[in-house]
Amino acid sequence: MGFALPNGTTVFVGTVTGSPITVSAVSNAKGAVFSVPSTHGLKVDDVVLISSGWGLIDNLVARISAQAASSVTVAVIDSTSTEFFPKGNGTGTLQKIGTWTEIPQIIEVSQSGGEQQYAQVQFLADDRQRNINTYKSAKNQTLTLAHDSSLPLYSVLTQADRSGRTLPLSMFVPKAREYRYWSGIPSFDPQPTTAVNSVETVQVNFSIQSRDMTFYKSEA
Repeated sequence: MGFALPNGTTVFVGTVTGSPITVSAVSNAKGAVFSVPSTHGLKVDDVVLISSGWGLIDNLVARISAQAASSVTVAVIDSTSTEFFPKGNGTGTLQKIGTWTEIPQIIEVSQSGGEQQYAQVQFLADDRQRNINTYKSAKNQTLTLAHDSSLPLYSVLTQADRSGRTLPLSMFVPKAREYRYWSGIPSFDPQPTTAVNSVETVQVNFSIQSRDMTFYKSEA
């Protein structure tokens, strides 16, 4: 059993670099292997944003765990089930994350959505209804931070807000010794909220695009 306080956590938004790398095939394996051109240039521990025909890993942000001349491996992906990962359907692209811009001065982190939804049915012989799982609601994450228009972050978020571009996100939780990655589309309004005797704040809302968050323990 383990647990940790989030105090000291830093959060970053990423920017992709270079052209998307074409993925011609993805293996059905625990530690999925992505077939890529020999010019891919990816190295172990590079962080990539994945675009895939497999919905469960589309927009996933993950680290490269191994690389060869014409393939890279992402160890956190278990694609062994052909029910969820149909053979031949995983093609797409990889985009390397080139730079990370810190989201500083965070005052509050909140999340909404992700709740299980249900359909209800009651048979004639039943004296109570039954719930059947249907879908989970879309997830959103809101970060409230102290306003500072001189931050490089403002330009990154404003451009992504205008384009509707999916951005990779990362978090390092030092007390858990853990790196976390996910992705989202930002909605950002740089106009601060102002109230007497209070620090001015702005909010950025991320519409979460990755189905899962990936976790990596720090070796330091």
